Order: sequence, then structure tokens, then C-alpha cells
Amino acid sequence: MKAKRFLAAVASLGLAVSMMSAFSLSASADPAYSTTIEGDKHAVFEKYLVMESDAVVPNASFSFTIEPGGAVAAAADGSTLPVLAGIGAPKFTLKTNTDNIKTDNEGSADEATVSFSPADTDVSGTTIAESHKGEGKTVKFVTATPNNDEKYAQKKIDIDFSNVAFTEPGIYRYVITEAAATSQAAGVTNDTNSTRILDVVVVDASAENVTKLKINNYVLHDSAADIPTKGTGDSAPIAHKSTGFTNTYDTHDIEFSKTIAGNQGSRDKYFKFDISISNAKGAQITVNGCGNTFLAEPKKSTTTIYTEANMKAANTKDDDGDRAGQQLNANESGAITASFYLKHGQSIKLEGVPAGAKYTITEAAENYTPSIAVSENVKEGSGYEADVAVNDDKNGITDMTTGLHGNTTATFTNTLNGDVPTGIFSNMGLSIIVIAVAAAGAAVSLIIIKKKKSEED
Repeated sequence: MKAKRFLAAVASLGLAVSMMSAFSLSASADPAYSTTIEGDKHAVFEKYLVMESDAVVPNASFSFTIEPGGAVAAAADGSTLPVLAGIGAPKFTLKTNTDNIKTDNEGSADEATVSFSPADTDVSGTTIAESHKGEGKTVKFVTATPNNDEKYAQKKIDIDFSNVAFTEPGIYRYVITEAAATSQAAGVTNDTNSTRILDVVVVDASAENVTKLKINNYVLHDSAADIPTKGTGDSAPIAHKSTGFTNTYDTHDIEFSKTIAGNQGSRDKYFKFDISISNAKGAQITVNGCGNTFLAEPKKSTTTIYTEANMKAANTKDDDGDRAGQQLNANESGAITASFYLKHGQSIKLEGVPAGAKYTITEAAENYTPSIAVSENVKEGSGYEADVAVNDDKNGITDMTTGLHGNTTATFTNTLNGDVPTGIFSNMGLSIIVIAVAAAGAAVSLIIIKKKKSEED
């Protein structure tokens, strides 16, 4: 009896071993996908900074992070594909990479940071003219097309998926987020949408006796509400694709001019203007003359109280002639100061002053009666009102409340009148002439009387 029970136990064990072996063989016959993923391991998105065509690219930095997004079920009617939650931790490629991958990321593998500067306005092509807008890019311009008053600078950020081990075919979702511009350059506004969705399309690329996956393509789009639709082949069409983030650099111009009036006003005389700008962090402002521009080497007139050396130092920069077309750079605290000398008919335009910058422009007081006509062209619906003001002495303008929010023009007029004095010599001359005329008249009358009397005799 015991022998039978032993044999039965052995038989049962053998059956169990046999079943386990069969299960093992079945599992090995259908192995998991290889952790080596084929295809392009890098995805690129772009950062655009849009500005007016006469503005200089500011010193400004922007940061981004990436994290796995959530899963989204397929539509009940089967029109869309399911979206899988992203896995792993993709990294940003550094600018200093050794793999010859083009990227402008100066941050870290976990947080990308791209920096713009005035150097991006050179001829390298990083600043693209308005005529090229929209060529395969989703740059969001401020004004409607067609126009020629805007340009943009561009940076590229590369994302490395080399260390992400996808496990199944599917569409894996990630979210790229732009950090808030808490300490950004003046006049810079972030994209109205702070996130972009990056879908990674992974397909089965198995071959005979090899089970493997391949990254087929990347799809960047604006909203998590956009779900890939079923397409042909390995594609996953998305309705609202994107190529990156668009930020704007809002700037305006300040133009001021000098006018002389009155019969004693000197049109050869130079007058000093002092400029003070604050809240202009990161800005580089272009100085240009308008119409009859200010001179690089003003010549002192008999009534000018300033030295030619001082005037030349102010109106000239280094050895590059006058300051037209040159820049005033904000310091680390966003401040700019400068002085200029203008005479009648001359003017200066400060181009590309960031929105929100606060400023004063003051003319040095002299023995003229000053007056100023000024206007700030604030766009309707901007949420701001024109608030540039003339000071009590009528020799300066200031916008220190809300700051600059529209192109501003100011005419500084100095008037000097006087009664023209009458001199002694001119009065005597007039008296002599009157007397001479009277004497001549008397002589003629006397001759006529004598002639008439002789005729009567």
C-alpha cells in the first residue's frame, strides 16, 4: 500500500515537473522585447523670441523641464489610438555634448536653459526676417499677416531618449513645461501656453528570431486634448502640431526733438538733454537720429555754454562717428543713463525700449522759456493709458508710473523774445531827413511866391 502511494506521488511530481517544463518552454518561446531600442533617440523642439524689426534681441533666458504624461484611452468608436503614460526619465542634451548634436541648452540634463543675447542679431541666421515666417514653424506673430515689422530669434533644445527602455509598441506621452518668467528681462512675455505635449511613437520592429522595438517618430503638439488618430502605416496624425514655444519681446520707441522760437532765439546754440531709464533689464536700445540728425562733433556757437569736448564726448561713441545706430546697454539692475546735445531742428529716436521701462528726459535749464508737446500712442485694448507727463518746470518729460507702453514723441521748444531797442543815430538820421524835406518844401514855396509876385508887377 505504501509502495503504491509512493509511486503515485512520484507520478504526480513528474507531471508537475513536466507541466513546469512546458510552461518554461512556452515562455522562452515568446520572450520580452529587447531593452535595446532602435530608431532616432533624439527629439528637438524650438524656442522663438518675437520682436519688432528695429528691436535688438535682449539678454533673456528661458528654462524647461520634461516629465511623463498621463495615459489616455482610445475613443469608443475606435477612431483614435490609446496613449500610454510616459516611462523612464528622458534627459536634455547639453550644448557641450561630445556627440556633435546641435542644441542650445546651457542648463542641465534635468532642466534645459536657453539664453538669448544681442549677439543673436548678427548675420549667422539665428534672427530670421519676417519674409521667412511660418516656413514649417509655428511662430506666433503679434500682428496679422502680411506685415514686415517683426522678426524672431530662435534656439533649439534637444531631448535624449537613449536611456528610456520602452516595453511595448504604443504611443508614449510626455509633458514639456516652460518655467514662469519670474525674473525675466523687461518687456518679455512668455508663451500663453506654458506646456507642450510630446508623443513618442514606438513600433514593433521585430525580425526573424529577434524581438525588438523602434522609435518611429515624435509628435509635438499644443494640448493633451489632442489624441492621435489612426493613420496609415506607422504614422499617428495629430490635429494641432507645434514646433515649440513662442515668447514675445514688446518694445516701443521714444523720439524727442529740439525747436527754437522767438526773435532772440539762437538756432546755432546747443542744448543739453539728460536721459535716465530704469526697469529695462536685459535691454540694448538703439540710438538713431531722425530727419536732421544730431551731430557727432557739435561746434560751439557764441551762445552755447558747453564745451565742444563735452558735446563731442556725449554725441560720439568711440571712433565710430556719431551715435546713430549704436546702442545703450542696460546694467545689471536694468538702468541706462546718457546725455546728448541738440540744436534747432535736430532729433533723437531711442528704438527698442522695452515695454514697462520707466524714464525721464530732462533739458538743462537756460535763459529761454521752455515748453513741451508730448504724446504716447498706447494701443487700444492694451490695458494701459497714456500717462507720460511734463514736469512743473516745463523742461522734462517723465513716465514713472506704469512705464512706457506706446511709441512716444516729444518736442522741446525754447522761446526767447525781446523788444528791439531804437538807437540814437537812427533817430537823429530820421530828424535830419524830416528837417531837410521841410526845408526843401519851404524853399519851393518861397520861389513860387516870388515868381507870382514878379508876374503881377
